Amino acid sequence: MRFLTNLTLWKKITLLTTVGLLLGLGVFSSLGLRAVDRATEAMLNERLTTAGLVADYLDEALERALVELRRAASTIAIDGAGEDLASQLAALEQVYSRLSIYTHGIYLANEDGQVIWSLPEEPKPAALDMRTLSVIGDGAGEVETGVSGLATAPLSDTPVIFLASATGGGEEKGIVAVAIDLGRSGMGGFIKPIRLGQTGYVEIVDQNGLVVARTEPGPEPAPFEESDHGGRFAALIAEGKPTRGVCHTWPESDQKVHRKDVLAFVPLSSANWGVVVRQSEGEALAPTRELRMRLLIFGAVLVSIAVLFVVVTTRDVGGRIRMLTAASQRMAGGDLTSPFAPLGKDEVGVLSQSLDDMRVKLKTSHDELEQKTHELSSLLSVSEILTSTLSLPGLFDAIVAKAVEIISGADGGMLVLQRVGSDTLIVQCAVGLESFGLDKKSLSSQVVRSVGELSPESVPEGEGEAPKDTVQEAVTALLEADPLRSVARSSISAEVFHGSRHIGSIVLISSRDNNVFSGSDRRLLQAIADGIALAVERYQLAKEAEEARALHEADRLRAQLISSVSHELRTPLTLIKGYSTSLLRKDVSWDLETQGEFLQIIDEKTDELRDLIDKILLSAKLEAGALKLEKEPLLVPRLAQKVVDEISSRWQKHRFTIEFPPTFPVVEADVRCVEQVLRNLVENAVKYSPAGGKVSVEGEVKDDQLVVSVRDEGVGIPPEHREKVFDRFYRVRDQLTRRSPGSGLGLSIVRGHVEAHGGRVWLDSTAGKGTTFHFSLPLNGAQDSE
Repeated sequence: MRFLTNLTLWKKITLLTTVGLLLGLGVFSSLGLRAVDRATEAMLNERLTTAGLVADYLDEALERALVELRRAASTIAIDGAGEDLASQLAALEQVYSRLSIYTHGIYLANEDGQVIWSLPEEPKPAALDMRTLSVIGDGAGEVETGVSGLATAPLSDTPVIFLASATGGGEEKGIVAVAIDLGRSGMGGFIKPIRLGQTGYVEIVDQNGLVVARTEPGPEPAPFEESDHGGRFAALIAEGKPTRGVCHTWPESDQKVHRKDVLAFVPLSSANWGVVVRQSEGEALAPTRELRMRLLIFGAVLVSIAVLFVVVTTRDVGGRIRMLTAASQRMAGGDLTSPFAPLGKDEVGVLSQSLDDMRVKLKTSHDELEQKTHELSSLLSVSEILTSTLSLPGLFDAIVAKAVEIISGADGGMLVLQRVGSDTLIVQCAVGLESFGLDKKSLSSQVVRSVGELSPESVPEGEGEAPKDTVQEAVTALLEADPLRSVARSSISAEVFHGSRHIGSIVLISSRDNNVFSGSDRRLLQAIADGIALAVERYQLAKEAEEARALHEADRLRAQLISSVSHELRTPLTLIKGYSTSLLRKDVSWDLETQGEFLQIIDEKTDELRDLIDKILLSAKLEAGALKLEKEPLLVPRLAQKVVDEISSRWQKHRFTIEFPPTFPVVEADVRCVEQVLRNLVENAVKYSPAGGKVSVEGEVKDDQLVVSVRDEGVGIPPEHREKVFDRFYRVRDQLTRRSPGSGLGLSIVRGHVEAHGGRVWLDSTAGKGTTFHFSLPLNGAQDSE
C-alpha cells in the first residue's frame, strides 16, 4: 500500500486497471491451463492404457507358452531320455510353432544345471550350464516354471529368452528349457504395427534393463542393448509398479543432445519384464502448447488495449490533479497565502475549491497553533523545574524567574503565599524588581500591612488560613500601593490553590505598556500557578509521609522490643516465682537437698535475667554510640580457649576444636568486648547445632586484618534471612529456633562490638550443612569509639 500512495493518479489508475485485467486474465488463463493440464493427463492415461494392453497381450502369450511347456515337462523323465524324449520335445516345438513362437532350441538339464540333451542336437551339450540363467538358479529343484530375461543362445550370439520348467516323470529331477527368439515370434510381431506419431514407439525391457524388443520409429536395438533408464525400469519391475510421466532420453547413442519424452510403463505379471510406451514431449504436447500460446497472446493483446484506454481516459483528470498536487505541495511547504486555481465544476473543481477553503482555515489554525505551541513549550520548561530536586524556596525562585522569561512583556514577578501555620501572607520570592528598588522584605511588609488593614472577621476562626477574598484583596492592595503603583503599568495574576484553599497568587508586572498581557498569557500563568500548588502539595505529602514512616518504625521497634523482652523475661520469672513460692509454703517441709536444688534454679534464672538486662542495656548503649573501649594487648587464641572451656562444661555432648596459627599476633582490643563476641558466636553455634555436632573456632591473618571464624554443623541460615540476622531482636523463625530460647540481641551486640573496633562481621551458610560466622579486627590499631 505504501508503494501505491507514492504513485501519481495517472500511474495508479493505469496500474490498478492493468492489475485487474491481469488478474482476470490470470483466472481465465488458469482455467484454460487447467483444461490443458487435464488434456495432458488424459493423454498420459491413454499412453498408460496402451502399455497395459501390450502387457496384457504379452502376459497371455507367455502364459500359454508356459502352460504348454509345463504340460510337456510333466511327462518327461530325465533318466529315460531317448527317442520318446525327442518325439515329446518335437511335439512341443510344433505346438509353439502353431502359437507363432519361434524356438531357437530345446534343452534338457540335470539337477546341477548341466545340459544332457538338446534339440537340435548341439555338439558337446554337457558343456552347457543352465544355471547361468537367472530364472533357473543353482538347482533344478528351485524352478517350477519361469521366464528369463534376455540371454545368449547356447553356442551362438543370438539374443533369446528362456522358458523353463521342472520335469515331472521319473525319480531324478531335471529342467526343460526352451530358447525363444522373440524378434521372430508372434509376441514381438504384435507390437511392431503400433504407431505413436513420428517419434513414439513401444519398448519391452527385462529385469536387467535390457531391451528385449522395440517398435519403429524407435532406433533398432543393438544386441543386449540397455535401455536409457534401465536401472529405473529394473526397480519398477521388481516393485511391480506401473508409472507414467516425463523423462529425458537420448534418441541415438552418438547424440549428446537429449530430449524429453512422455513415458508410460507397465510391468508384466508372468515375467520380470516391463512394457514402455514413449513419445517426444514436443510432439505429444504440441496441441496443448499451441492452445496455451494462443491464450497468452490473447491476454497480452487485451491488456494492451485496456492500458491504451486508461491512458486516454485519465489524461485530462491526471493533468488537473497534477495542478492540485503542485498547489497542495506549496501549501504543505508553508505557503498558506497562494490560492488554488479554479478547475471547473466537476469533482476535481469541487476538490480544488474545498482545498482552498481548507487553506484559509489552516492559516487561521496555524496562527493559533503557534501560540499553543509556545504555551506548551513554556509549560514543559516549567514542568522540568517542578520535577527537579530543588528545595521548595529554590523551586519558587526558579518558577517565577521562568514565568518572567517565557511570558513576553513581563519585566518582573513575585509569588505571594500564606505563611505555614499562620494567616499572614508573605512574598516568597521576587524576580526582576531589583531595578525598581524593590525586594522581598519591603514587599512582604506591604502585604502584611494590607492584610492587617482588612477586618478580622474576614479570617475564619480556628482555620489558620486566609480566605480567597482576603488573599486577592491583599494582592490588589499591594499592586495599588507605592512603590509598585508607580512602576507597574500593566499586571496579571493567577491564584494558587491547595485543595480548595486559596493560599496565594503569582503576579507578573510590566512597566512598558498598558494591556501588554494577552488572554493566552493569563492561561499560561494560571497553569504555572497550578504547578506551584502541586509542588506545595507534594512537599507537604512528602513531609507527612516521612513523619508517618518514622512513627511506624518507632512503633515496630517498640512492639518488637516489648514482645522479645516480655517473652524472655516471662520464662525465668515464672520459674523463680514458682520455686520461691514452693520454698515459702508452710504446709510442706522440704529437705535440704531439695531446697538447695530450688535455690540453684532460682540463682540460674536470676543470672539469665541479669544477662538479658545487661544485653538490652549494652544494645541500647551500642545503638546510641555511647560505648567506651578500653584497649589493651590481647591474645585471641587464649581468650577463645577460655570461652570454649566455659561453654563446653555446660554442653558436653558437642565437640569443640580450636585452630590458630602458632604465630598468631597480639591485637589491641577491649578484652570484655571481644570475649562477649566470642561467647555469643560460640553459644549460637552450640544452640543451633544438633547434639554431638562439631563447633570449630579458627583464626587467620588477611591483609592487616585478624580474622576469627566460628563454624557449626547446624541447619544453616536461608539466604533471605542472612542480611537481617544482625538486626536487633531479629530471629529466624523455624522449628529449631522455636525450641531454642533467645532474645535476638546476641548478633546485634557482636556487630556493634566489632564495628566499634573498626572491623566487620559476616557469615557464610549452606542449607543443611551449617553456618560460619567471621569477624575481623584491624592489626594496625582501630580508632577508638568516642
